[in-house]
Amino acid sequence: MKTKTLIINDLYVAMHTPKNWNGHCVFYVHGGPGSHSKDFEEGLTYFNAFYESQLAFITYDQRGSGRSKIKDHEIKNLNHRGNIEDLKNLIMATQEVFNLKLPPVLYGHSYGARLVYDFLWNNPKIDLKFILSGTSLHPNDCLNTSLGLDLLVLRKSQPEEFKKAVELISSASIEPYEISPEIRKLFSDLKMRQKERQKYYWVNEVAMNWWNKIDSEHNVKDSDEAYFKIVSSFNDETFNSGSFNPCLLKQKSLYINGFHDYLMNGTIKFSIEDQSKIIRFNASAHYPHFEEPELFMKTVLKFILDDN
Repeated sequence: MKTKTLIINDLYVAMHTPKNWNGHCVFYVHGGPGSHSKDFEEGLTYFNAFYESQLAFITYDQRGSGRSKIKDHEIKNLNHRGNIEDLKNLIMATQEVFNLKLPPVLYGHSYGARLVYDFLWNNPKIDLKFILSGTSLHPNDCLNTSLGLDLLVLRKSQPEEFKKAVELISSASIEPYEISPEIRKLFSDLKMRQKERQKYYWVNEVAMNWWNKIDSEHNVKDSDEAYFKIVSSFNDETFNSGSFNPCLLKQKSLYINGFHDYLMNGTIKFSIEDQSKIIRFNASAHYPHFEEPELFMKTVLKFILDDN
């Protein structure tokens, strides 16, 4: 793919275009928070299904994350609302900068799914198709599940710190997930934490090993500071109706659910008004675009090209 990179409003942005581009474009919104789009960009050239789809892809790193740098004193101002506004401004800017003839299709993964959903919930007049994956229909439930995975890892690797975590949770007067940044600080080795947690949100070990390899080779890293600031801002205001139910938004939508994604309660079959909006990938966990790339791109293409 041919890649063009830009800095727009201090944000790293890139467009990746195949030789036989069909004119359609997927706007990828990465997870975290505090992560980046570098791994997805690597996947665009590693997995043939992306290139063969003839789709173009736009990627960007959220403010304070990856290659979108900010000054140290600006970290304190990072929040979910700011990410929503950044996404809105980028969508408008990239359509002009990259001369898109067709509106992009938004693809939000993990925290990016939350970001896409909240962006559209807050901007109902913006008519863009969107795809969500690596998320739950109930945002707070999956936050508690993520905390539960940390506790499982702590219990095995750092039993004394595990006891401290249990004490913190038992004495808290707020939802447990709200103190997850404090629990995360109990880990002496965050790389070990990530490696152990992977057992609960990867099922395709070949894809997982590829991801670990490319993650160790590039110099684009997650930002813990951005993670803590964004998570702590989720309760600053009301961003949605308390659900990521795609039927509650008027925009055409698709939810791709990995059965083995224990991080996001993937084994649960959600009941919504239109079941056609949810597709379950039975050989995927948290990363269906990497674990079943051929099925993923086939599903995405059908969604984009089918106007019925």
